[in-house]
Amino acid sequence: MTRSVRFREGRMRIVLPGTWANIPLDDEETAVEHVRRLVRRQVGKADRLARARREATQEVVGNVRAAMSAGVHTYLMSLELLPGVPFPAVILAMDEEWPAASAEARAAGDGAAALRAGFPTGEVEPQRNGPVARVVEMTQGSTGEGDDVLTMRLEYHIPYPDGSRLLMARVNVPGIPSAEPFATLFDEILDSITFMEQDGEEQEGQQAVADAAPGAGDPAAGPARAAM
Repeated sequence: MTRSVRFREGRMRIVLPGTWANIPLDDEETAVEHVRRLVRRQVGKADRLARARREATQEVVGNVRAAMSAGVHTYLMSLELLPGVPFPAVILAMDEEWPAASAEARAAGDGAAALRAGFPTGEVEPQRNGPVARVVEMTQGSTGEGDDVLTMRLEYHIPYPDGSRLLMARVNVPGIPSAEPFATLFDEILDSITFMEQDGEEQEGQQAVADAAPGAGDPAAGPARAAM
């Protein structure tokens, strides 16, 4: 199951597998109320769950406030990757300027070289919108049962169609058993971004995202953490 979500005031579109929340960041009061409703729906309304609701709300609200302070304009939080499979991932999106190191390659009209110069620790790969720089950070940890888990952070630096600036999408995926299937999944998700001013027609792509989704096991449960 996938769905197309418009963001940035409808100027962009992304195809997401499973169930996601798109938290509005127009103002803090609206964002906080949206989080509270979301937590009540996900955790439940029973009195015995009051502490869990409070802690989850505080955590997500703190992440949302930090994101807004950093200039994030889009906050997408995964609730389920597949039916019954909780998946606490977050995609944050914001606009950014090109790094100064990219200037020479940009002047020469070489977008891939500009990304390599601007993000030397990243990998530059072709996607549907053109070359994209991806920076990966992995952190090793363990569960209470002693199983090894990873927290994966990805940053995608995607040039706008007119080349004037970049869309930076930061992905945080905690508590996963291995990186490969999830990295492939988010490569496909970010490749589905459409800049609507360039292409107002709906495009195919939902199946590519669905095919990339890991289908076995419960990666992790609990509220998603935005790595700012």
